[in-house]
Amino acid sequence: MRRDETGSALLVAMAAGALVSALAGVLMAVVMVEEAVEANHRRGVGALYAADGLLASVVADLALESDWNAIAAGAVAARFRAGPASAALPDGSVVDAEAETPAPSPGGSAWRLFARGWLEDLVEAPGLVPRLYLAVWLRREAPDPGAGPPADADDRLVVRAAAFGPFRIRREVEATVARRAGAVRVVAWNVVR
Repeated sequence: MRRDETGSALLVAMAAGALVSALAGVLMAVVMVEEAVEANHRRGVGALYAADGLLASVVADLALESDWNAIAAGAVAARFRAGPASAALPDGSVVDAEAETPAPSPGGSAWRLFARGWLEDLVEAPGLVPRLYLAVWLRREAPDPGAGPPADADDRLVVRAAAFGPFRIRREVEATVARRAGAVRVVAWNVVR
């Protein structure tokens, strides 16, 4: 190899090394973004399951209560009421369950904060579950304008459960719960978007 070719080969090798380094840097950035997206998705799914679990717990508690009018009026407290109405999440953000109370729907009754607290208090597993703050609101279902008095006499409540987590994670589920002849059943369930 001649002397003038040696310099060219070195230049090509340095350019190839710089290109490989740049590609490795881009690949590393893509992997980091993908990991962050996946972690956020995993936290969101966990929050959705936590909200749904709290909803199921509240529905089970409602089945034990005989007077849903007292519950809707606020005279009966929830069994799960661990902690204050506002709490600091692990990322430093603050959730105020009273301020998060949904606005009433047209023709519907106002929502009332019914239950709140940390997921670890609900499942009684401190340190073993994600640090999620949970809240439940309920309201009377708006009467069906086309239904007669027998349908309106059926006890119905709308229950909304939410889980709040770090990095602005918020997942909510809502169910319409009915009681007829002593039996309680969920007549509608959906994820709130």
